[in-house]
Amino acid sequence: MSKGKKFLIAVAVLVFTALVSGLTTMAVTNYGTRDDPLVTLSYLNNVLTPQLEAAFNEALEAKAAELAGQGGLSGTTPGTSAAPSEFAVLTLQNGQTVRCGVGAEIMLRIGSAVSAGPDTPRLIDETGGAAVAEAGKTLTVNHMYLVTIINNGVTATRDNTKILIRGAYTVS
Repeated sequence: MSKGKKFLIAVAVLVFTALVSGLTTMAVTNYGTRDDPLVTLSYLNNVLTPQLEAAFNEALEAKAAELAGQGGLSGTTPGTSAAPSEFAVLTLQNGQTVRCGVGAEIMLRIGSAVSAGPDTPRLIDETGGAAVAEAGKTLTVNHMYLVTIINNGVTATRDNTKILIRGAYTVS
């Protein structure tokens, strides 16, 4: 091999090495800058997650206020409940109807009542494991019923009928 070729190869290797070293140095020194931060677990836990939770809660409250303003079942007006964590005892007179929000649970304790509502299935009998499809079906005492479609519920067929209810509802 001639001296010229050896010199050319040596220069090429030297230029390549300098280029790789320069790029590596630039990459190593520029990550995690103020303009381009490196995301860490502490950033996710202490900054981003609280911001996302606050934004979600604001959006949720705004939607709940909008629904309450439209007469939805999420408000807390007289004869209405939106507290999903506690059961309330309702005493109904013959012909009174309880219309519920999705996810409400109802248990007939005393008296008699029938399923009510515009859509099928009216209720889900969680105790019996069956759907109550037709309106006017008599409820079984001490069975837990789940409402899966808004405005479905129960109608009392005797005075002083007592039900336990958890979730959003209105009485008419």
